[in-house]
Amino acid sequence: MKIRALFSILVLATSLPLFAQDEPATQTLPPSPVQWSLGLGVVSSPRPYVGTDNSVLVMPLVQLEYKKLYVQGIRAGFHLFEKGDLAFDARARIVFAGLDPDDSPALDGITERKSSIEGGFALDWSPGKYLLSATAFTDLLGRSGGQQVGLDFSRAWTFDRTRWGLTPSIGAVWQSSDFVDYYVGVTPEEARPGRPPFQGESAVNFRASIFAFYYLTMRVNFVALLRVQRLDDEISLSPIVDKPRGYFGLFGVNYRFGRLPPRASAD
Repeated sequence: MKIRALFSILVLATSLPLFAQDEPATQTLPPSPVQWSLGLGVVSSPRPYVGTDNSVLVMPLVQLEYKKLYVQGIRAGFHLFEKGDLAFDARARIVFAGLDPDDSPALDGITERKSSIEGGFALDWSPGKYLLSATAFTDLLGRSGGQQVGLDFSRAWTFDRTRWGLTPSIGAVWQSSDFVDYYVGVTPEEARPGRPPFQGESAVNFRASIFAFYYLTMRVNFVALLRVQRLDDEISLSPIVDKPRGYFGLFGVNYRFGRLPPRASAD
C-alpha cells in the first residue's frame, strides 16, 4: 500500500551506480573506508485516506557505508552473508505510515495511527544487471504488531559508459491482517453514519516503477523515480480509504564524498 512509498523512493535514490568516466590520478588509490553521499530530494507522495491530498516533501538523501554496515535513506543494515551474486542482510527501516484525523473532516473520530520501525531480513540475488530481492519485516515498536513480506524484480540499463541509466521494476508486498487492520481498520467506537466498522485482513499490493539517474560529474548526480501501486481490495474497501492506487514521484540531486571506488565497467 502507499505507506511504503517513501521508504522505496529514498532507498532507490541513494543506491546508484558510479558514473564511469576517466578518473583523475587520485583514483588509483584505494577507495575511502567510509563511503557516503548527501543530497536533497523533492517527493510527491499521495495518501490513501478519505479527504486527504497529496503530500509534497523536501527531504535529505543520505547514504553511508562502512565495511558490512550501511545506512541508505531511511533504512540501515548489516551484511550477514555475501557470496557471488547472493547477499543476506539483517535490516531495520522506518515505516512512514500513519493517519492524522486532523488531515480531513472525513476522518473525525478516527484514532491516530502512528509510523513505526520494522526489523527483519533481506535476500538479494543479483546476476549481472538483474536483481531479485525478497524481504521480510516485523513491527518492532508494537504499533501495528504486523508484518510485511516483499518480492521485487528489476533490470538495469546503463548508457554512455554508465553516465546515465534506467531501471524498471515490478513487485508485490504482502501485509499481515494486523498491519492492514491498524492502518485502515475502523473500530465500532470509530464508526459513524456512512462509516461502518471495518476489520482489515491480510493483503497483497502490486507495484511497478521506473528509476533514472544521470551523472553530471563523478560526484554529482541527478535521480528521478516514478511509481504506481495498486491497493488490494482488503485495503481499498475500507471506509476511510478512497483511492485504489497511488502514484509517487521523486526528483533529487546527490553529492558523493571521499575517494571513489574504481569505475564501473562499460556496457
